[in-house]
Amino acid sequence: MTKNKIIVSVIIIVLVIASAFYLFIENDKKEVKAVVTRYIEALKSKDFNVIHDINIASQKRILFILKGSNSNKDELLKQVYNEQKASFDAPQPLFDMNVIWAEKLVFIPDMDYKILKVVMEEDRDNPTAFYRKRINASAEIEVEYTKKDNAPVYEGRNIKKATYLVKIVHSKNITRAQKIADITDKWLFKGVAVKEGKVSYW
Repeated sequence: MTKNKIIVSVIIIVLVIASAFYLFIENDKKEVKAVVTRYIEALKSKDFNVIHDINIASQKRILFILKGSNSNKDELLKQVYNEQKASFDAPQPLFDMNVIWAEKLVFIPDMDYKILKVVMEEDRDNPTAFYRKRINASAEIEVEYTKKDNAPVYEGRNIKKATYLVKIVHSKNITRAQKIADITDKWLFKGVAVKEGKVSYW
């Protein structure tokens, strides 16, 4: 093989790998967008079965049980569900992004929303995971509230319109989750935050 043919072959290989990686990332973005939409719609309709299934706090507790040696796992899983649902249903009068279930005050029935973009991010906190599972995501979501009285209060005022950053992680990125053979391969909701400078009020 001549030098020129070798160079051409290398270029082709690089282009094929780059194209495959691009398609892989784009497919993940579509999956993340679908999960974000599903989670928001579940919050709006108070569908806790869906919320429980793709919320990282719930899934961490489930994985802890699955990793254990207890024989009554079904009973423990039911207990986790009931405890998480009671926590979700409990009143949360203050809009605090640092508390569990803060998202239920963000994504409410009286709003319109649009997913602006999804950005894939490397999970630097989990360097031992297989590369595909080291990719997490962040979604920018523009929300406009249609009723002032139901809109969340942020910095003492009712929000009219805001952009939120939603953090999405892969189930395989949960600490040592990859050691559980039957863990479901899916994306999970981790948290939400207001994007700085992207808030307007009534």
